[in-house]
Amino acid sequence: MRAISFLGTGSYETVTYTWRGKTWETHLFPEALVKFFEVDALFVLVTPQVKSHPNFLELCNRLGKLVHPLEIPEGKSEEELWQIFDRCVEVVDEHDEILLDITHAFRSIPLIVFTVAAYLRRTRNVTVRHIVYGALVEKGVANVLDLVPLLELLDWLTGAEFLLRRGDAALLAEQIETVHERLWRGHGSGEVPRKLQSLSGKLTSLSLALYFAHPRSVMQDASRLKKMFDVVTPEVQRWAKPFGVILTRVREALDRLAHNAPDCLDAENLRKQFALIVYLLEKGLTPQAVLLAREWVVSYCILARGNGDWLDRGTRLKVEEVLWKAIQAYCRKEDVDVPDWFAAIPGARDIAGIWDELSELRNKIAHCSLYKGSQDAESLERQANKVLARLQVLLDGVPLSSLRGNRVTIDLQSLYEGTAKLEDLPMYISRIQELAGEGKEVVLTGQAPVWLYLSVAHALHGKARRLLYASPVTGETVIFDHSPE
Repeated sequence: MRAISFLGTGSYETVTYTWRGKTWETHLFPEALVKFFEVDALFVLVTPQVKSHPNFLELCNRLGKLVHPLEIPEGKSEEELWQIFDRCVEVVDEHDEILLDITHAFRSIPLIVFTVAAYLRRTRNVTVRHIVYGALVEKGVANVLDLVPLLELLDWLTGAEFLLRRGDAALLAEQIETVHERLWRGHGSGEVPRKLQSLSGKLTSLSLALYFAHPRSVMQDASRLKKMFDVVTPEVQRWAKPFGVILTRVREALDRLAHNAPDCLDAENLRKQFALIVYLLEKGLTPQAVLLAREWVVSYCILARGNGDWLDRGTRLKVEEVLWKAIQAYCRKEDVDVPDWFAAIPGARDIAGIWDELSELRNKIAHCSLYKGSQDAESLERQANKVLARLQVLLDGVPLSSLRGNRVTIDLQSLYEGTAKLEDLPMYISRIQELAGEGKEVVLTGQAPVWLYLSVAHALHGKARRLLYASPVTGETVIFDHSPE
């Protein structure tokens, strides 16, 4: 470990320094530093005047070859401050472990030290083990303080800025993970956090969902994070206090996006998706906003139609075909028939126009400006803001109905030929579980014996989110519903 320290020409008092149960009496703190920490090299930054002063000569006499002088100017100008910065940086290599000491530093040197520490960590993957300061508590007695937590505060603030300004929680998640690992690595028999790591995982998941513009995942992760904050707050206040400071602002951001029923398409779901579109635009994630807006129009039309699995790819493709016909009929005045259900939607012509603009804009973005006559990024961003503002008009007329998505319909009669056999039940159940998947809405239908229906219902309990029975006579009947409230 390399240590960087400072020395002046002052008349330093002899002090007993204390560090975690160890003590050392000296008037030159760098000497105590070497006694407290396993230092391989001690670089002492000195001005020409200090280099010939008794303080430095005595330190060299006491520590011998461990001391390496680094000559610096006095720091009376901006240029000299940068020279001091460069001298600190030039003795540190990639992946080094360093200790910084500001006990005898003067003028603006402590600020430079913190800047050096932040720079080295980001650019050279340096580990800053300690930033120490011998603080006098009474005459002749000083405690050695470690100021690394203040350096870590810069990381927390950077992470908070990334989340609040760019929607990127990766740095915050990384910082929480680092705190968790450090506490567990050195806890001994002491108390350690139990929930911080799961908070880190959820922040990472949310960040990825935002960057891939996955609205259902964003709604779900935001909802779970809100609930988690209530549980993890005591640990945050104790072990990740800087994150606690920004917790309120993070909650406000999550409130805009959280929704407990992301698979249920209704007015609230569309409003949350629209809020996410606005959020993505605010964070400069224009391509993601445009992609989601285009899918938003499809979802809006499916809800207006009032039937179908809105998460089924085939269903969405058929609605897209209708939208292209609407463009031909309403925007290009071609002789094309538009289904009655679409023509009956209030603002159908506006929807066709918005779909046309969004599709063209999506294509421009997707081609990455790699063709002649393509528009620059600023122009595309202006277009995006303009067309997405038109979605607000549609939002005011969202139908007050709801549709369940992620639905699987299983005809039990298709499991066998002729008559169902009890000895084949394990095979039936295996096939049903394969078809049903995990966490979906499952509809059971078809002519089958009661024992098969009961066995299947039991087998899907805990696997299906929602289970229904459907017949031409009764319609749909809910058997169980484990959807989030």
